[in-house]
Amino acid sequence: MSKDRTEKTMLTEHILEVRYVASGTFLDVRGYIADYIRQDGFFPHWKINTNVVNFRDESDAIKTEGAFVGYKSAGYVTLNPPTRNYFTDRASSFWNLLQKNNHYKIPEPTRFGTRTKIFIPFSQSFDEINKAIFEELFTEKTRSLIGGKETDLQFSINLKEDVFNVHITGGPIHKDEAGKYFQFDSDHFSQCWKW
Repeated sequence: MSKDRTEKTMLTEHILEVRYVASGTFLDVRGYIADYIRQDGFFPHWKINTNVVNFRDESDAIKTEGAFVGYKSAGYVTLNPPTRNYFTDRASSFWNLLQKNNHYKIPEPTRFGTRTKIFIPFSQSFDEINKAIFEELFTEKTRSLIGGKETDLQFSINLKEDVFNVHITGGPIHKDEAGKYFQFDSDHFSQCWKW
């Protein structure tokens, strides 16, 4: 018998950035990189700035995905991707494509990182969500030591996972406040909650 799987709506924004030693050679091949990525069909639009080539899926701005290649870093961005594995699949594909070009050798990476923002809409009010999180995270004794009434709870957690540093922040947000945190718009943003 199959289970009834009801997935919660989850809106996300992902950014990957790979940093490397600054390379002056990049400045001589910006046009080649722009044409190379476009001719492959990965991104139809590009804009060359002084130190970076920006790629995007729409002519004016990023709708779902974009990327950049610069003299000291390269990266990939996706806004509200259609599937859970879209970011990892497309970011990997973009990086592999970039490394195959014949005019610009990407320097050895010195650092890389990803940032994921998650918005989970809830039907409860901000105050209800805030209170539930506060009571879940803090014991009754701790709440009595803090005193007063919680009005806006935000939490921050720093973790060490092998060689990776992980930073998590979260908490409820007020209705229609998500536009401050995300680079895209959604009807779901009229509800509360973000990570």
